[in-house]
Amino acid sequence: MCEMSEKWIEEGRAEGRAEGRAEGEERKAKEVVFSLADRGMSAENIADIVKMNIAIVEQWLEGRAAAR
Repeated sequence: MCEMSEKWIEEGRAEGRAEGRAEGEERKAKEVVFSLADRGMSAENIADIVKMNIAIVEQWLEGRAAAR
């Protein structure tokens, strides 16, 4: 295999690993958001605790409510 192809393959793998980590981090953050919401905590307090934008937390919580 040529050196350029190997470089592209390695870059693709690195990108895939980074995407996988980001997805895992988001999944874990959602678990924490939902757990705190189940305990009656406000979206504002949850966003503060998990260090996220309140709009994202509210979007997740609204999406969860719609799915139920």
